Amino acid sequence: MKKALSLLLALSLLSPLFASCGESKGNNEPTSPGNPAGEEAAQSPVEEETEAETEARLIPDVPDTTYGGQSFRFLSREVTDAVVRFYSEVASDETNGEIMNDTVFERTGRLEAQYDIKFVNDTSGDVTGEYQKTYVAGQQDWDVLIAGFSAVLGQTNNGYTADLSTIPYIDLEKPWWDTNVAKSMKIKNSVFSAIGAMNTWTDSHTYAVVFNKELARDFGVDAYQLVRDNQWNLDTFAAILEQVTNDTDGNGEMDHNDRYGAVGENNDFQFHVLGCDVFVIGHDEEGLPVLNLDEHLFNAADKVCRIMNSGNYLIAERLAGKVDDVWGNGLRYNFRSGNSLFYVGGIEQLLIFRDLDTDIGLLPFPKYDEAQAEYRHTFSPYWSSTIFLPGNTETAEFTGAMLEALNADSYYSTSTAYYDVVLKGKAMRDMDSCEMLDVIRASRTIDPEMAYGFLGANNAFTAALNSGSTDALASTFEKKKKVANKNIEKLIKKIGE
Repeated sequence: MKKALSLLLALSLLSPLFASCGESKGNNEPTSPGNPAGEEAAQSPVEEETEAETEARLIPDVPDTTYGGQSFRFLSREVTDAVVRFYSEVASDETNGEIMNDTVFERTGRLEAQYDIKFVNDTSGDVTGEYQKTYVAGQQDWDVLIAGFSAVLGQTNNGYTADLSTIPYIDLEKPWWDTNVAKSMKIKNSVFSAIGAMNTWTDSHTYAVVFNKELARDFGVDAYQLVRDNQWNLDTFAAILEQVTNDTDGNGEMDHNDRYGAVGENNDFQFHVLGCDVFVIGHDEEGLPVLNLDEHLFNAADKVCRIMNSGNYLIAERLAGKVDDVWGNGLRYNFRSGNSLFYVGGIEQLLIFRDLDTDIGLLPFPKYDEAQAEYRHTFSPYWSSTIFLPGNTETAEFTGAMLEALNADSYYSTSTAYYDVVLKGKAMRDMDSCEMLDVIRASRTIDPEMAYGFLGANNAFTAALNSGSTDALASTFEKKKKVANKNIEKLIKKIGE
């Protein structure tokens, strides 16, 4: 087993994280979602070796030195999930035959030996709350903290997080950092949190569309070709949903036992709006955040609202009181039963549905229309993981160098293992889905409004969804605009202090 693992790791190091999904050579058999550490993996299509797999490895620009056994101290979230977040992104104590755990273990050992450091990973169910207590007390107990994206932004609002642009050796333009997200969250030249190649939990919680390929064939829907032909947009999406939805049990009432074009949740509204290339908060010429309450926002919101209220889109929150678990016995039950074509949610659904006999695939979010240049995707601000440094850091030089080295190594190790083995090998059913994964990953970003919530846009979108109309959306935003702008100004001022 150890020899097989070492060979798999050696092969995975040859291909960068963001190389085309179709370049993988992983052959793994799917296991049940209750057993992510299953011994066998799913058979994936094998393709010839490509140039990307053999290109020179990029080396981080950090000092070639050792640190005399210095501790590299982390505070990260507890591992409590058996299916998706079933491993630590930071360190593991021993190998156990599970690819993510063991790749993290080997990466840790490699860096400890190279730089003569010692990883120390404390965990908490409330990383930012734990950190805030120590910060207010004037303590500096950790070098790096990893928490949910929105939770970290709360610390930034308080002025408790370091500006990563001032930390030596961290280069957010390197491929082991999510540059798109960093640019979206930049305030002037300052960035206070970042997603690195080590943050594979964020990859699991990136939003996309999982679909039932058998149901698609039944209705003559060639979903992959729609994407390739630039026809995958909201109008096409709506037409397909209308075609598929049916009261299959004939009782005159649509519920989770009937067939739907799509299933999802209230939050899908804001994700669809972003998918239309709409950023509620953008940047002015000086790089400062500004509200973008333009016509395109309201047109996109209106389209999304009509689709989600068409009766063709089963929404989890509307099952409350009808089933005891709106996710497991609601949405996922419906999808598992072959009663929904599209499941709008995180990529982790591919892992959750890994035991499904039905053939499934992966798609990007639909665009607004054919004129839209690029797809847009985002991730769960709650479940995702992001890196921040203490505002009172006393180890900036050491931490910057080691954090850069850690994410550079992760780009070739843990991230590659996640994409090539966990997603492609265990979860993906075809090379077309791998192609779609490349599209999704390359277009991942975030609207700062999703993180900061200055305008309360998500609440306003949910209110529109529940009322069935966006007629009041403009007036709602107009009422909140003054307070939102004041809060933006406060943040800019806080950062400038």
